[in-house]
Amino acid sequence: MSDCPNVEIRELLPDYLGGRLSDVRRSEVSSHLASCQDCAEELALLQLVRQAYEATTPAVNVSAIVAALPKKATRPVMRSWRRSHAFQIAAAVSFITLGGISLAVARSFFSVSPDAALVDTVAVNTVGDTPISFAGGLSDLGDDDVEALITALESIEALPVVEPSDPPLSGTGRQGS
Repeated sequence: MSDCPNVEIRELLPDYLGGRLSDVRRSEVSSHLASCQDCAEELALLQLVRQAYEATTPAVNVSAIVAALPKKATRPVMRSWRRSHAFQIAAAVSFITLGGISLAVARSFFSVSPDAALVDTVAVNTVGDTPISFAGGLSDLGDDDVEALITALESIEALPVVEPSDPPLSGTGRQGS
């Protein structure tokens, strides 16, 4: 068996067999089948396949199945528009609120402004028990504060040098007697 070169008609053969062609196209395919042995053989083969398929496939009564379904299951289940969008809106508001709070905390933690700057205070007791405090360095101190700081620093004693009472043992292996 060889193939017909008229591909358009060959593609219409299953629809011709199923009765799904318009009258004009049906008559066109019929006239071609009368003159083309290859297409007639292919149509006969399609009929054999269809008959074999129908013999092995059980008949399905779709209308009986649909009638047996409960009435509630025939309607599609639709989600409430308000309920689904309310959840999405609540999630978006929560996300934006959390982001805003996080941004505010981060800005207050990392920003250094004159009003909210962290101040390191150093207090030194002077003779009059007046503490000296400064945050911006020595340039913020007045002359009296610098004098009091120098006096306080001079009064601090360094750690005493500890000298061992016994000389260390030498590497000779002898111990003192």
